[in-house]
Formats: sequence, C-alpha cells, structure tokens
Amino acid sequence: MPKIVNHDEYRQELLRKSLRLFTRKGYHNINMKEIAAENGVSTGSLYHYFPSKENMLAQMIAWLGDENVDEYIRRTSSIESVRDRFDMIVSYWKENRELYQNIMLLAIDVFRNVDMKQWKEVYSFFAERYTAGMSERLNISRQLAKSIFIHFLGLSFHSLAFDEPDEYNKQIDFLDTILRPPVVDAPNDLEKAAQKLKKVTRTVLMNPLTPEKTNIEKRKIRSKVTQIKNKKTIAPRKK
Repeated sequence: MPKIVNHDEYRQELLRKSLRLFTRKGYHNINMKEIAAENGVSTGSLYHYFPSKENMLAQMIAWLGDENVDEYIRRTSSIESVRDRFDMIVSYWKENRELYQNIMLLAIDVFRNVDMKQWKEVYSFFAERYTAGMSERLNISRQLAKSIFIHFLGLSFHSLAFDEPDEYNKQIDFLDTILRPPVVDAPNDLEKAAQKLKKVTRTVLMNPLTPEKTNIEKRKIRSKVTQIKNKKTIAPRKK
C-alpha cells in the first residue's frame, strides 16, 4: 500500500527544517533550490507546498507564532494555580531566547519582502494568538497581555544586539518583578499586592537617589546651565 502522507504535518516539517537556513543566511541570500536541498526534497515537491519563497517566509513566521503559543498553552493546561502558571511561563521565556530571536529575524524579512497586506495579516494573527493565550492563561486583561507581547518584540530585538543569555535573563527577571504583584498576588489579596507594588515602585522603578544626592545633581545642572548662558552673553573681543 502507498504511504499515506499527512500534508499539513509534512508542510510543518519542511518549515522546521528550513528555519535555520532562513535565519542564518537571510531571505535574499537563499533560493528555492537551496531550500529544497536543505530538506532533501526536489524543487518541484517544495513548490507543491509553497508557491513561492515569499509565501514560505510568511507561512514560517505564522507557524512559529502558532507553535510558540500552543506550547505554553499545552504546558499550563494541567496547572490550576495562576502562580504556578506564571512561574512556568517565566521559565519558558528564558529557555526560548533563541526562538524569539529567530521570530524577530523572520519578522524583519517578512516586513521587507512580503506584500504589506499579507504582512499585516500574518502579524495580526501572531499578535492575536499570543495576546489571547496570555490573557486566558494568566487571567489578565487583553491590554496587559498585548503590552507583554509588545515588550517581547523589543526584548527580542535588543537580544540580537546583546546576544548574551545573562542580559536576556536579567530583563526577564525585571519583568517578573514588576508583573508578579498584579498578576499573581492581586487575585488573592489585593491589599497585599498593592503593598508589594509600592515596594517595587520605590526600589525598582523609581530613581534611587537620596534627597541629598538629588540636590547636588540639581546644583550641578543649574551651574552647567549658567555657564552655557554666560558663554552666550559674552561678546567676542574686537582685535
């Protein structure tokens, strides 16, 4: 009997095997023949699933976003506590630094090379899946979930420039610190969450300068401004 092929699974496998090639070399530096060779298939077989390289790129980022959201939903599906879900998601963020970097690299290529209407459709699908999943799993507003999504776009871009796990994890820890009171503590004890948030605001979000240091800094600034004004008012001497 001929082998029955699940075309959707096979398409996803082609995307998975092609991902490294796209992110390593970039959209403009590869062609369909090279992609087919990477997958060990004929160019004709590749075109059967993807009518163009542009189409393959758009499908790849949509698939990656879907896989990412499905995975953390799967991991949290049997976890009842919001606290445990939050801890799991923070760990998931940390272990998937490279995945988020790849998504960012692909997103940049999609923006540059795919029809704008198709780009908006792909981005909207990805953003909606991420926002809806985060909102439902952590029992937070869609606006907060969307803000977390947007934060990760920036963090992913930042991590490309500073490709060090410690720097990336430090930013995740910072996000954990400011999100934990409203997300984890507030549902059970709003007053306790408010007190924690006040502490976080004073120790993490506010400038930690003491009043004395603040006054010194103000005097330095005023002195600098005065010097600049004096330089402007002093007319050049005539020879």
